[in-house]
Amino acid sequence: MISTKKKKKSSYIVEFRPTAIRALSMSSISAPAVIEDILEIDVLREKKVPSLVRSFAGAKTSGYLQASCSVYPEKRIIRNIMLDSAKGKEGEFIIAQLKEEGLDPDEYAINCLSSENGEEADLLAFNKKNVLVCGAKHDEIVEVQNKLVSIGVYPNRLEIGTIGTIGILKRVIRTREEKSPVLFLEMESESTNAIIVGSKGVEMARRIDCGARQLAGALKEEMNLKDEAAAEKILLSKDFDLGPIAPKILRRLLRELQSSIGFYEVQTGHSVGRVHCLKQGSKLGWMEYSICDLLSLTSIDVDLVELLQKHEITFRTEELAKTVDITWVGLLALVLDLEEEAYAS
Repeated sequence: MISTKKKKKSSYIVEFRPTAIRALSMSSISAPAVIEDILEIDVLREKKVPSLVRSFAGAKTSGYLQASCSVYPEKRIIRNIMLDSAKGKEGEFIIAQLKEEGLDPDEYAINCLSSENGEEADLLAFNKKNVLVCGAKHDEIVEVQNKLVSIGVYPNRLEIGTIGTIGILKRVIRTREEKSPVLFLEMESESTNAIIVGSKGVEMARRIDCGARQLAGALKEEMNLKDEAAAEKILLSKDFDLGPIAPKILRRLLRELQSSIGFYEVQTGHSVGRVHCLKQGSKLGWMEYSICDLLSLTSIDVDLVELLQKHEITFRTEELAKTVDITWVGLLALVLDLEEEAYAS
């Protein structure tokens, strides 16, 4: 856990995951702004989460830290769909596509965004174009809100953190001379979101039915471990070298990724060059390294301090600046201007 004393009258942003909470206090919720303080809590180890959150905010025992929140519902939808329907039937087309994947649209709060810039899509104007279909189950949204309140956070705004991460990846690609697309992998318990982000936005987004539980099961079998819990600990370890057996552990996921990347490259003529792997906000170093090696990709690097400075956001101290890395982009996207004109630099 990292925390120092903060200044009063701060604005707050919070990233909430089942395993960790991250929060920033800022001089302002929009640029120009200074990041004044950082709080990071390991939820699985810390038992006094509400009191730590309230102390960070300077709130009373019954008070709340009011914040814009980046959240990650387990069954969130991130899909890139080519809208191809008769005029006036666009909404029905999207619903039919989701049903084909075995999803019940009535159970979800769904938004359709432009795949290029993330703006709300008028489906009538997007016929014959790609739309990014995003959403989360109604009951999961309620569950996330209740959990936030239970730890002392009052959410003024909820956003799916995946969308903000996509926006920043696009921003980074567009400012570089070598603009090869990035394969963004976001692993959950039962599935993995595989998203190809290019300089023009989301170019592919699909759900692969292979997640952390399947990897843990494969590792358990490969190493003859007593249970999947032990395998899960090894998967998250920074010290254990899984490289030699990675092809066997990742066999199922790699097969799906090779298929998706191959189809994308044939359709577009563009080659995926980089990869970014996350699980519950943690960078899966061994997995990213193995995928790079097996699929001939390289890891994407992001200088967050430089990126923030371009958006007129700075840190109060150098020590705070050293705390954040690429895994914080889903939170920082809450305060960055990712509108199209921001890509001009």
